[in-house]
Amino acid sequence: MSTQRVSAILVVHDGSTWLPEVVASIVSQTRNVDQILAVDTGSLDGSAKLLKGARIPVTTLDRATGFGEAVAYGVEKLAAPIEGDEEWLWILHDDCALHPRALESLLSALSERPSVVMAGPKLLGWHNRTHLLEVGISLASNGARWTGLEANEYDQGQRDGIYEVLSVSTAGALIRRDVFEELGGFDQNLELFRDDVDFGWRVRTAGHSVAVVTDAIGYHAQAASNERRAVDVKGAFLHRPLLLDRRNAAYVLLANSSWYSLPWLSIQLLAGALLRSVGYLFAKLPGYASDEILAIATLLIHPTELLKARKARKASRYISSRVVKTFIPSRFTQLRSSISHGFERLRSRLLPDDVNESVPAASVLNINEDEDLLTPISVKPWRLVFARPLVAVFTILAVISIFWARHRLGAVSGGALPQSPSSFQDLFKLYLQSWHEIGMGSGLSTPPWVLLLSGASLLTFGNVKVFISLFFLAAPFIFLLTSHQFLKRYTDNQWLSAGASLLYALSPVSIAAVNSGRLGVLVFIALLPIFAAGLRNWVDIEKRTWRSIFAYSLFIWLLFAFNPSVLLILIAAVAFALYRDFLRAQKNHKDPLFIERVIRRTTLVVLPILLSAPGSFAVFMKPTRLLAEIGLTIPGGGANFAFFANPGGPGSLPWWSVSPIAIVLFVTFFSTTAARKFATLGLIFLLAGTFFSALVVSGNGSATSTRANAATFIAVATLLSITSAVVMFDKVRARLEQSHVNYRHVSVALVLLITMAYSVTSTFWLVTAGADSPLRTTSKEILPAFLAIEKDAKTVVLRSYRHNNQTTLSYYISRGSAIMLGEPDVAPKDLPVLTQAIEGLVDNTGVTSSNIFSTYGIKYVFLKNPVSNDVVQTIDGLGGFNRTSATNAGIVWRVLKDTGRLRFVDYSGKEMTLASKGVRAYAPSPGTITLTESYSNAWQIFQNGYRLAKIENANELPSFEVTTGGDISVIHDGTIRRGWISLFLIVLVTTVVLALPSGRRRSEIEDAVIA
Repeated sequence: MSTQRVSAILVVHDGSTWLPEVVASIVSQTRNVDQILAVDTGSLDGSAKLLKGARIPVTTLDRATGFGEAVAYGVEKLAAPIEGDEEWLWILHDDCALHPRALESLLSALSERPSVVMAGPKLLGWHNRTHLLEVGISLASNGARWTGLEANEYDQGQRDGIYEVLSVSTAGALIRRDVFEELGGFDQNLELFRDDVDFGWRVRTAGHSVAVVTDAIGYHAQAASNERRAVDVKGAFLHRPLLLDRRNAAYVLLANSSWYSLPWLSIQLLAGALLRSVGYLFAKLPGYASDEILAIATLLIHPTELLKARKARKASRYISSRVVKTFIPSRFTQLRSSISHGFERLRSRLLPDDVNESVPAASVLNINEDEDLLTPISVKPWRLVFARPLVAVFTILAVISIFWARHRLGAVSGGALPQSPSSFQDLFKLYLQSWHEIGMGSGLSTPPWVLLLSGASLLTFGNVKVFISLFFLAAPFIFLLTSHQFLKRYTDNQWLSAGASLLYALSPVSIAAVNSGRLGVLVFIALLPIFAAGLRNWVDIEKRTWRSIFAYSLFIWLLFAFNPSVLLILIAAVAFALYRDFLRAQKNHKDPLFIERVIRRTTLVVLPILLSAPGSFAVFMKPTRLLAEIGLTIPGGGANFAFFANPGGPGSLPWWSVSPIAIVLFVTFFSTTAARKFATLGLIFLLAGTFFSALVVSGNGSATSTRANAATFIAVATLLSITSAVVMFDKVRARLEQSHVNYRHVSVALVLLITMAYSVTSTFWLVTAGADSPLRTTSKEILPAFLAIEKDAKTVVLRSYRHNNQTTLSYYISRGSAIMLGEPDVAPKDLPVLTQAIEGLVDNTGVTSSNIFSTYGIKYVFLKNPVSNDVVQTIDGLGGFNRTSATNAGIVWRVLKDTGRLRFVDYSGKEMTLASKGVRAYAPSPGTITLTESYSNAWQIFQNGYRLAKIENANELPSFEVTTGGDISVIHDGTIRRGWISLFLIVLVTTVVLALPSGRRRSEIEDAVIA
């Protein structure tokens, strides 16, 4: 039997921090090394002097020498192998201390396994010596270093044993010298990092084995990869550890893998680098992001290195590279590990460990076993769950909702909510399109809430109808939960906070928003408590980090996207705050603190405007747009309702169900100082809502004006009123008991009585008449089937409705279907000439209505049931219309004069309609082509590669001059729309990146944390 001989090679590079313990661990081994040589690569910190003091032979090389080259030099300097002895090279790092029995355990395991020519210890953290670092290593298919361990896995012996692995770390690795020299040592191209995996791979394909021996233990600081010292090797571009690590990982994969797998591996490496670089950019670590890209680039610009490496490996390969497949983790394993690590990071952020929390240990000396046996087991019945305040009010709301929502179980529409498309793709297309075939056509930019709603509907697998229906059903419960989370900060009384949150969920503004289908108001009411909770440090805004400023800007944009009036509130709040800041700065506009506050407050206004551009710019040209709502426009109830915190309008509570909101604000205004600050602000918003509700504004796509709905202001007043009441009622019983009967007792009793009366009346109304709201389940088709099929045909749809106890008609121009979600917000304004022609169908003055309809490409008139006999007789009596059908849905007339999308008039005055297929059409001769769509500068007609001259004719339609017959192409140029979308994406991504938590470079992380 041959004798085992060990030659240790210690590679040192600025390792004075760890060397004393490393040297002590070497000399204290239970099995001494036979010879040792330290190779110092130009240390500047006195490492060489420390080694000489320990009487370890030292040889010094250039500072740029790589690890593999240093080891090779050390092997050359060792004494020649003794014939008959089995010599082992023990590779040591200057930042890895070994357990005293490490070498003995390694040699013992190797003596029983002759096929193993490379073995390594179990590596634990340097600072936290219960933290597992490595128990053998491998390489994932994307180049990542793979240990198979959980994040920060605690060593409890669960990984102990002797296992065959792909490779082991060179820190403490024992390698048979003859095999090391036969394989040419470590690859000189891998000056640092991944040389261990590469060598293990080559050992495997040479027919040998590699094992990890967990009885041998090392404590590794990983100084280079953790950026605890400079990476000075000459091959390290920019001296960046991550760049070198990623570059070498790709090198190892491409140099050792089979030829047929190289294309797929290259794609994986490139895709992985791109994804990781994006992740680093979001973490605000651009240096790491560039490392990922440069790593692949620096490898690909030197393909000869890879070719030479593959040729060298082929000479020593006796087994196919597929032998290592069992050690490469599968994609499923990698995915599962990534998900597990992601959830662990999320858990650590959401549920951080409380280091101060300690549970006293029970001593066995204090346990009375007899008493424990005699004590009955306490079993709490399930019904006690409902005794919890939040569960109790949640149950009450659920019972009310069963009756309240009985007509809303299914796809809902009505009130301000149009019908929803089936798929999120329809909303996404609407957002991207530069031209919308709505009414006479519109080139308005789609507001961003359409994109947000499209993304949110992915929660219901892209089904928008299901998402909208579930949202309206769940809205009161969302109001309850978000308001309770906000209100519980102001009281320890759980019943008080729960009851107040129920009042918020069933407040007049909440009920009206649900019943009338006001989607934007619902989003605002749901998020308002979260928004209010984030208003910390509003006065001293300089105390907020820039990350929180950007995050809050995104939140404001979300509210503004669904409620334009949020911008009005924000501008007023910022203007008032800046005025106060100016006074605090003693009217010195150059004061640094004042300037900093101006910048931060302005950011909160500018970013939401930029994210909503160009639609947000319209509010500066027409400020009344700030009072508009998303969806169909329905009127509010006016100032009388608004003064009592009821927005009024269709679906709102009747006047006799008086809300306590306004009364609470007046009472709490004269209450405690803490309650007064909320009441004062609440009164301001209530009065502002009362004022704005008296104004008249024009709706989306309509020239008619309606009373503004001030639900946004009323919602803020409602939350402030309820908050002031919670502050006032908190511990109110103790205060009243300590005083004689006075006005406080009367005011508290008054508020309680009105609140109880409101609760009873509103609940009674909700479960009876309130359930029959404008928003309800509907499956009725707006148009007859044959009209819906003809998608390109415009149809004037007339519908009767009752307003102020009088029957009147409304109209809109359909393109084969009812108006869908998002379309009212981009609908064009009514043309006066069309409005007059449609009114002529009703008042018998529409002699020229059919000609006007033909001019604008309108083919049909549809009178929806229930029909008015007077209107039917009027249309039948007018010339130019032919009744085509009368069904249960209504009556349809066709415009007799031929019309279509493209109307052509030749030079002789002959008119005709051009047939078109997609964007293609044919002009038979020179003449004028009129496109029966609203005029837009983006409309273009091309013929033979030339753009035809365009004008806006007297009918406000685009007309083009054709000089010769032939094929033409009609397009709407979406360049401007694509430009706005690009700007939106740039601003959004930049803001999101700046709002996300910043990552830290490894060099910035504390030693105790990283190890």
